[in-house]
Amino acid sequence: MFRCLPLCAALLAPLAQAAEPAASLVLHNARIYTVNSAQPWAQALAISEEGEILAVGSDAQVEEHADADTEFVDLDGRLVLPGFQDSHAHVLDASSEAQGGCQLEADGSLEQWLEAIGECAEAARGEWLLGSGFSLHTLLDSGASPRALLDEIAADLPIAIMEETSHSYWLNSKALQLAGIKALEGNPEGGVILRDEQGRPTGIVLDNAGDLVMDKALPPSKALQAVYYQAVLYGQEQLARNGITSVADARVFWRRGHLEAWQRAAREDRLKARTTLGLWAYPQLDDDEQLADLKALYAPGAADSLLHISQIKLYVDGIVHNTTARLRQPYQHSLAGVDPRGLYYFTPERLQRYARELTAAGFDLHIHTIGDQAVRDALDAVAQATPGRHRLTHVELVDQADLPRFRQLDVIADFQPSRYFTPSFLKDNRPLIGPRAEQMLPMRALYDSGARVTLSSDWDVNPLSPLGIMQNALSLGVRGLPNLEAAIRAYTLGAAYTLRQEQDTGSLEVGKQADLLVLDRDIFRLPASQIGQAKVLWTLLGGEQVYRSKDF
Repeated sequence: MFRCLPLCAALLAPLAQAAEPAASLVLHNARIYTVNSAQPWAQALAISEEGEILAVGSDAQVEEHADADTEFVDLDGRLVLPGFQDSHAHVLDASSEAQGGCQLEADGSLEQWLEAIGECAEAARGEWLLGSGFSLHTLLDSGASPRALLDEIAADLPIAIMEETSHSYWLNSKALQLAGIKALEGNPEGGVILRDEQGRPTGIVLDNAGDLVMDKALPPSKALQAVYYQAVLYGQEQLARNGITSVADARVFWRRGHLEAWQRAAREDRLKARTTLGLWAYPQLDDDEQLADLKALYAPGAADSLLHISQIKLYVDGIVHNTTARLRQPYQHSLAGVDPRGLYYFTPERLQRYARELTAAGFDLHIHTIGDQAVRDALDAVAQATPGRHRLTHVELVDQADLPRFRQLDVIADFQPSRYFTPSFLKDNRPLIGPRAEQMLPMRALYDSGARVTLSSDWDVNPLSPLGIMQNALSLGVRGLPNLEAAIRAYTLGAAYTLRQEQDTGSLEVGKQADLLVLDRDIFRLPASQIGQAKVLWTLLGGEQVYRSKDF
C-alpha cells in the first residue's frame, strides 16, 4: 500500500488545490450575516456550479476561488442573510381560489358584509358560495340569527363563509343541510355546532365542524385538482418574493387532493423552495384506517429532493377567541354550547396513540396547541413518541410547570407573533380568560429556558413576510425575543433543525447549500419597529435565482 510521507503531501497539496472547482458565482462587497457563530459576519461568498458554498470571508479571501469564468455580483454593501425557513405556512390553502372569492374585511360592519355577500351571490356560478374574512364576535354581538341573515340573501344557494381565524364558519340553511349538520343531534369530533334555544343550528359552527362543511363543498374533482396545482405554483412565487427558501405546508388535506398537487409540482420541477408536507390527521376518521393510510403516505425523499412528506399535523384544541382552546381551568365566559374548558380534536388517549405509531413509522409531529391543557397533553404524547423533530405550534398558554419540559423533551416551540398579539388583543381576551390573557405567548420564557424556539407565519391567517413576523417578535416587550440575532436564527437555522436540514441549510457556511437572500436595507441598523419595511431584492435557492426584484 502506498503511503504519502510529509514531503510527498507537501508536493501534492498545490495539485489538490488546483483541482478544486472554481466558483460559478461570487457575491462581494456585501454585509453577510451568516448565522454561523464561528464566523458571524463576512464580506463575500463563493458558490459552486452545483449550488454549494465554496468560501465565506473577505473579498480577497473569496476571490481566490474564482477564475475567468466566474460571475461577480457587487452588492454595494447590502445585507445578505440565509434564506428564511417558514416552518408553519398554509401555502396551498392561502393561494387557492377553491376557498372562495367572496372576501370580507374583518373590521367591517355586519351591513357591509351582507352587502358584499349579496353581490357575491348574484355573481355566483358554482354549486357553493364560499368566502372568508368576517369577525365572529361582531356577528354574534349583533343579536341577529346568522343563518337567517344568509337565508335572506340566498335560500337555495349553499353559503359558507370562513371567519378571519379559519376556526369558525357562517352558514345558511342550505349549507347546513348539505353538510349534514342540520340532522346532527350532537357535535362532531373536534367541533361545535352553535344552537339556539330551540336546539336549531344558528348558522355558526366551530373548528372541525367547519372542516366537515368544506369536505362537502370541495369533493375531489379534476377541476379542483387543477385549482390546487395552480395554487401550489402561485405559492412558490410568494415564497421566493419573501426570501423563503424552505417551507412546511402545515395542513395538507390528503383526502381532498392537496397531496397530488404538491407531487405534480415536484415532478415537473416547479418548486422554488425546499418543502416539507404535514399530512392532516382527520379527527372524525376511524383510527385504525387513518393510521394505516398515513403510514403508507410517508415519503421522506432523498436529501437532494425538494419535496418531503414526513410530518403529521395534529390539532389538540381550538382557539381562545372561540373559547375552544383547551384550558386547565374553565373560561370566565364561554360561547353557549362549548365545554367550559374548551374542546379536543384528539383526546389525550387518541393523541398518544397517534404519536406512538406515527413517529415509529418515521414521522415528525407538528401539533397545534393553544390552551395550557392542550400543551400539557401534547407534551405527554411526545414523551411516549419515538424521538424526532417534534414541535408544538402557537403555544399561547403554558402552565409554569410545563415550561422546562420543552427543553427536557427536546420539543420545539413554534410561535407566530402576529399583529393579533397587541395589547388590545390581550385586552379583548380578558372577558374570556381573565388575568391569563396577560400570560399569553410565553415566547421569551421558553427561549430563556433553553428550549428550541422558531418563528413562522401561519400564512394566510397572518401575512407571509418573515420580516414582519420578526418585527413583531421584537416588539412584545418582556414576552418578545431578546434581539435581532435570535429572531433571525429562529427563522433560519432553528427552523432548519425542525425540517431536518440544518446540516445543509440555515446558515451560510462552506459545504452548505447557497440558499440566501439580499435585502434593500440593513435591518441591523433599523429600529425594531421598522424591520418589516425592508424588502427582499434577490432570493437564491441552491445558488439559482428564484426571485429578483425589478429594483435590483
